[in-house]
Amino acid sequence: MDKNAIEKAARILREAEAARQTCAPVRDILGSDSDQALAYAVQDTNRAHWLGQGRRLIGRKVATSSAAAMKAFGIHGPSYGMLYHDMVLNDGAAIPAGRLCQPRLECEVAVVLEHDLTMPQPTLVDAWRAVGYLLPAIEVVDSRIANNDARIVDLIADNTSGAFFVLGAMARKPDGIDLRRATGVLYRNGQEAGRGTGVNVWGGPINALAWLAAKQAEIGLPLKAGDVVMTGTYCPMVPAEPGDEIRVEIEGLGVCEVGFGG
Repeated sequence: MDKNAIEKAARILREAEAARQTCAPVRDILGSDSDQALAYAVQDTNRAHWLGQGRRLIGRKVATSSAAAMKAFGIHGPSYGMLYHDMVLNDGAAIPAGRLCQPRLECEVAVVLEHDLTMPQPTLVDAWRAVGYLLPAIEVVDSRIANNDARIVDLIADNTSGAFFVLGAMARKPDGIDLRRATGVLYRNGQEAGRGTGVNVWGGPINALAWLAAKQAEIGLPLKAGDVVMTGTYCPMVPAEPGDEIRVEIEGLGVCEVGFGG
């Protein structure tokens, strides 16, 4: 790998995020639009930088977990990003105008782990046993790549477009909830804008959790008790505009809301 290219791409993405501006795709700097190892090297570089600056890692996010997203990016499995302490918002929060470049919204289930999930190849049973709580959640994604012209390398390098995530106020134990068949609905200004079921999330949110745990163990950053995992979207992303009010409802879990300043 070209270390200089990785460092340059990482710096450009950091600066774009800090300035709340978009940048050109970094795939041109890296010399590939499909080499995921290169993209994760950029993501890792920025993780090390941010941790060194005092940013705290509190979880992970699963991205590109639907069949439609994988087809769009020409890949055959999900991808992942990092969740930091300054990305989490309370239920009902308002995001100030101008804080984001190209915001889009996802309807998700968030998991809070009660036990470590560190084994190399966790089963669904292992994953379920590690779950402490489930919450309805909204992921606010914000690509730093201009005009949303991101290919898989750009997406992963850009921390899979991570910006904020909103957790519902009510956390529930997982007993008796069928996440695969549960319906998730995203409302924008009171009108339904997206709907899907958990089966769209890599076959089910806990399937996505098990996949993620295996990947994190592989890179030496295993999931631990207390980590938050955003498991992937139930329906296609919905764009947000100033003044929008967003509400997500997950069957069996409840609701979650976020607003955008006008």
